[in-house]
Amino acid sequence: MRLLLLTFLFFTNFCIAQDTTNQSKMKYYIEKVEKYLDREKALSSFYSISKEGIKMYASPKDKLNNKKEFLIRWNEIQIFNEFEFYECNRTRFDTYKLGVVSSGPGLCERYFKPKDTTKQLSDYKIAIDAGHTAGDITMGEIEKKDVKFKRDTTNGLNDSISFAEGMLTFATAKLLKEKLEAEGAQVFMTRTFNGGTAFGVTFDDWLKTSYKNAVDSLFKIGEINADKKEWFLNNKCTKRDKFRLIFKDIELQKRGEIINNYYPDFTIIIHYNVDETNTGWTKPSNKDFDMTFVGGAFMKNDLSTIDKRFEFLRLLISDDLEKSITLSSAVVTSFEKTLLVKTATINDAKYLRQSCFATNEKGVYCRNLQLTRFVHSALVYGETLYQDNINECKLLNKETDKTKNERVQQVAEAYYQGILNYISISSKTKSK
Repeated sequence: MRLLLLTFLFFTNFCIAQDTTNQSKMKYYIEKVEKYLDREKALSSFYSISKEGIKMYASPKDKLNNKKEFLIRWNEIQIFNEFEFYECNRTRFDTYKLGVVSSGPGLCERYFKPKDTTKQLSDYKIAIDAGHTAGDITMGEIEKKDVKFKRDTTNGLNDSISFAEGMLTFATAKLLKEKLEAEGAQVFMTRTFNGGTAFGVTFDDWLKTSYKNAVDSLFKIGEINADKKEWFLNNKCTKRDKFRLIFKDIELQKRGEIINNYYPDFTIIIHYNVDETNTGWTKPSNKDFDMTFVGGAFMKNDLSTIDKRFEFLRLLISDDLEKSITLSSAVVTSFEKTLLVKTATINDAKYLRQSCFATNEKGVYCRNLQLTRFVHSALVYGETLYQDNINECKLLNKETDKTKNERVQQVAEAYYQGILNYISISSKTKSK
């Protein structure tokens, strides 16, 4: 009788402890959704968080009928998060499509070169994405990512201004790569030459070799109809249309894919900003700000596909978002210190107020961009300075080879110092 009583008490206490633990987890993940992920408070019909675990649904109707798309129980979260790094034959997305976490991962070692203990970054694999593709002003005009001002002495321009953002980002990435490798890091770049794309060729070369196949593929999967396909393949479709409507999203998807296949410890996404209120960008602005983006801030229509719902769940249950905020905070702090440019507050841009969540860290905002959603690592999506600022445009206009441009070199150094600060913070956290 005593043994039965002890057994009963043991299981009762165990169940109470388990219930308390699950309640704590439920509270944490519900708050995380509200703080970082559900920007418009319109996504609750696609998920549920309960004692059983987290369920995802393909539609509000499926939730009403309790027809789950995926279930992850509380004791399966760690296993699920390890898949991306150790499973040779199955990714987390493959597991998601199965509907449940069916088994643990098989080990698959990640490759690292021998560690050089004299260098502080020898433990790290880092991916760098140089935003956009333009290697010259012509391509910059096609992307609509160029700054082009005529000489205008009344507005303080004694010379004309002409450069493309893709030129600046590639030069910054190249300089940063050199700095990181000098400290022992393994570094991967999504664009390997000025004017290059994630496909390893220029946009012009991609049009010659891959454009028709891309249009055919979109037609086959129902993304475009027969009339649209015909339009894309005739002479009425401009180069700008081909870039904007076909190439852009495909290439961004490729960037995410090759970054994830590299399995970086963290990813640096490099962009330069402009003043959104500077209509037409025909003359310089007086505004100048830095900011960074991380994942999150999904809008009401952002869970329309299975891959987007998977990314929502991944950001919810992994620590990618928390690490991204720490990394981005270290980097944006370095931006301000090194570049002497103010860090943007939520009221300094309309898109920050309307499309983002402000995190607890200054200058770090959740925003549901393609790369902040599809890259499976800690990341910082940096937006340094305003290219159309009256002083910045003059500085950035110097030097044909932008790796020799002093302002670009300062931006690369700002990223580098921010990364070192992040490594320092991470090391202290691990040692506690």
